[in-house]
Amino acid sequence: MCNLIIASHPDDEVLGCGGFIANRSSTEDCYVVILTGGSDGRYKDDMRSVLRQNAQEANKILGTKDLFFEDLPNQKLETLPIIEVTQTIEKYIKKLKPIRVFTQHGGDINRDHKIVYEATMTATRAIVGQIVQEVYTYNTPSSTEWNFYEGEKVFIPTVYENIGLTIDKKLEAMSLYKSECREYPHPRSLKALRAHANYWGVNVGIQYAEPFKLMRKMMV
Repeated sequence: MCNLIIASHPDDEVLGCGGFIANRSSTEDCYVVILTGGSDGRYKDDMRSVLRQNAQEANKILGTKDLFFEDLPNQKLETLPIIEVTQTIEKYIKKLKPIRVFTQHGGDINRDHKIVYEATMTATRAIVGQIVQEVYTYNTPSSTEWNFYEGEKVFIPTVYENIGLTIDKKLEAMSLYKSECREYPHPRSLKALRAHANYWGVNVGIQYAEPFKLMRKMMV
């Protein structure tokens, strides 16, 4: 089984899918694609290499099989034709042939997340020869819950991953993104991330969970 996690920025993959990757990496292939450097517009130029190093170390802890970086403009994806973002994702689908694809929630407050969601849904559309059988969106703390959309834009999970055995790995991986972690009660503090996983877990009768929304599944 091959899983592809698509992230707009370094740390999104850990925030949304870190427990899942740590759970599955011993028996399934988990690949991560980070589409932007995550630093331009926020930090000095040398932070790009720092964030890449953070990502490599964090994903090593989780057991990610391979990690890929693109260099699309951080917080400026709307300046690109969306076909460019879509074709970037399609490139990895063609290369890796994932059965499952995980992408960001389309109702997030972060504009990059919304564009990556739209591009992923296009890249995984149900056409003849489509290898992707399952498409999920994930929750990104400090982006998903900060929006005030109603109705279909609200993140309502339909699938939960029990991360009781891997919550500590997820938090250890996130701690390596020192520039992205914040003090409690910020949603990206380690204490809040544990509480976040506990909240989703108790919704389904377990201690810790990661929530996902199933967007499409092909029965084969």
